[in-house]
Amino acid sequence: MPTPLNYFDLLEACAKPGCPICTLLLRDVEHFLDSILYEQTTDSRTHAAFRAARGLCNEHAGQLVHFGGAFLGIAVLYRGLVNDVIGLLESVPASSGAGRGWRRGDNASPLADRLEPEKPCMACTLLNDSERKYVQTFGQHLNDERLMSAYRDSAGLCLPHFRQVLRAGQDADGLRRLVEVQRAIWEWLRADLDEFKAKNDYRRAGEGMGIEGDSWLRAIIAMSGERGVFGRNSR
Repeated sequence: MPTPLNYFDLLEACAKPGCPICTLLLRDVEHFLDSILYEQTTDSRTHAAFRAARGLCNEHAGQLVHFGGAFLGIAVLYRGLVNDVIGLLESVPASSGAGRGWRRGDNASPLADRLEPEKPCMACTLLNDSERKYVQTFGQHLNDERLMSAYRDSAGLCLPHFRQVLRAGQDADGLRRLVEVQRAIWEWLRADLDEFKAKNDYRRAGEGMGIEGDSWLRAIIAMSGERGVFGRNSR
């Protein structure tokens, strides 16, 4: 079986800070959003999917503001969505029954249902697909010495992706190695957290922080994953 290209992506990501799968997913969603804003704002299928999803989820919509120079693309995409939403509101009769308007107690649930997304967030859909492929590749190469060596020197998988790789792995020896390496990585993190806590004691107030200084931030990422990876429609 040929080696999948994302195997080499995983190798490179292991040399970067944080969970390697999270790192790749953040890269993928950035490329995806960049493509939408700079290349697909005139594509009818992109507009249809964007509007059917009622735009992007809160997490990924928030990332759009960081694309400098793409504000016109954002305006074009959201103009179509805003127009659709207004159209749904205009479809509601101004009055109902015998010439009366809405009164207290009238049920607007049908309108609320029509305003719900018809499709999932486009960025979340991309992330779910990419995540599945990275997890599958990682799980299939637990006995690959090159990958495991890179993994051993990495910050480890975040807890959500560690769970997924555990479920994807099929080889008992490989799974055992995975657990051993991940345990060692988290033990190092625990030691850094202990040192960070100790150095916050007034009796050690004069000591400077070392690598343990950002252990609290690394712990958040280790247990929850990178922000922006798990959006509204992520599993």
